[in-house]
Amino acid sequence: MACAPAAHSSRPVPAESVFSPRGDPAFGDAAPAIRHLLAEAAPQPKGPQHFCAIGYRDPEGARAWVHWREAGRLILWLGKGDGSDSAEALLRSNRNLDLKADVVATEADVAGSTYLVTRSWVAAKLADCAAKGDQYMISAS
Repeated sequence: MACAPAAHSSRPVPAESVFSPRGDPAFGDAAPAIRHLLAEAAPQPKGPQHFCAIGYRDPEGARAWVHWREAGRLILWLGKGDGSDSAEALLRSNRNLDLKADVVATEADVAGSTYLVTRSWVAAKLADCAAKGDQYMISAS
C-alpha cells in the first residue's frame, strides 16, 4: 500500500476519498489507541495532548493518519485492518513520521526514499485533519 506520494509516473493515481475514522467499523474511536500510545511514550508527555485522526480510502484499501501536535508526529494507523488490536496498530506503526526530520521541500528531495514525504503532502494531510478529522484532547499524566 502506497502511503506517501509516488514519484511522477505515467500511471494514473487512484482517486482517494477522505473519511472520519471514528465512524468507520475498521477503525472506530481512536482514543483507546491514543491512550496506549501515550502510556508507552518515552519520555512521558505531560499535560494536555492534542491529536487528530483522518482516514483515506482508495482502491488499495483504507488507512488513517494520526497527527500528534505536541510531539510533532504524523502516524499511520491501519485500525483493525492489519489483523491486530487497533491500539496496538497505532503504537507499532511502521510509518511514524517526525515532522521536523522526515519532511522535505520537494519531490526531488525525496530522491527515491521510501520514508521521506514532502511538505505539500504533510500540509494536505493536516488540512484534511483540520477540516474533516476526528479531534482528541487527552491529558497525559
